[in-house]
Amino acid sequence: MVTIPQVSILMPVYNTAPFLREAIDSMLSQTFTDFELIVLNDCSPDKAEEILDEYDDPRIVRYKGEKNVGLSNVLNVGIGLARGKYIARMDSDDISLPNRLQVQVDYLETHPEIDLVSVGMQLFGDKEEIWVREQDFEELKICALFYSPVLHASSVWRKDSFEKEGLRFRQEMVPSEDYDLWTRALVRGLKFANLPEVLYRYRIHSNQATLQTDVVDVKMREVQIAFIKAALPSISEKGAEAFPSKPWAVIFANLRTGFFDNRLLFRRLYKYKKVGWI
Repeated sequence: MVTIPQVSILMPVYNTAPFLREAIDSMLSQTFTDFELIVLNDCSPDKAEEILDEYDDPRIVRYKGEKNVGLSNVLNVGIGLARGKYIARMDSDDISLPNRLQVQVDYLETHPEIDLVSVGMQLFGDKEEIWVREQDFEELKICALFYSPVLHASSVWRKDSFEKEGLRFRQEMVPSEDYDLWTRALVRGLKFANLPEVLYRYRIHSNQATLQTDVVDVKMREVQIAFIKAALPSISEKGAEAFPSKPWAVIFANLRTGFFDNRLLFRRLYKYKKVGWI
C-alpha cells in the first residue's frame, strides 16, 4: 500500500551547496513528519548531488533535470510531482524552525476557508531583521498593491485551490514570480493568512537572485500594474500606470467594484504619503 504524504515540500537547488545540509536537516527535523521533501536540482554546478547522496531518508524525493530551466519552471515541475494535500516552500539556503510545518498545517486544517498561510521570517547573515506580513486579509489585499503580500519561502498552500484556478509560477516574472502568483490568486478569490510567529530563518548572502534590485523593480512594477487592471477592470491603462503617485483613478474604480476596502485603502495611502513612499 502506497502512503500519500500530507505535505509536499518544494526545495529548488542552485548554487547553495555551502548551506544545503543545514536547510535539508531543518526540514528532516520537523516535529510534523508526514511529508515528502522534493529536492529540485536545477542543474546546479556545485556539489549539490554529492551532498544529497549522503542522505538515506525515504521522505526525500530527488529530481534533476537535463538542463537549467530557471526557478519558476523547476518549481512547476515540483508541483507536478507533489502528492500532498498541501504544498510547502523551502529555500535551499535557509532554515525552518522545528515546529514550522506543524503550526501551518494545524492552521490550514482548522481554517478551511484559507488557501495559503505563511509565517514570519528572521533575516540573518549579511542582514538582520524580522519580517511579518499583514495579518488582516483586507489589509493584505491592499498591501499587494505595493509589495508581495506573502513571504514566499515560508508559505504553505492547498494544492487543489491553486490547481483548480490553473495557477502556476511564470518564469518570465522571475525574480518576482511569487508576487505575480499571489496577486493572480487574490484576483481569483483565494484567501491568505499571515501568522505572526517567526518560524523561518531567511539567509541573506551575496549570491541571491533577489539581490538584483534593478530587475526586481521592473518586475514588481509589472505585477503591480497587472494586479490593478485585473482587480479593477474599469480602470484605464493610464490610471493604472499612474498609481500610486496619482491614486484617484484606483480609488474611483474601486468604488465601482469594491475589491478593496475603501477606508483601509485611504488609510494606507495616507500613511505612505506621510512617510514619503509615494
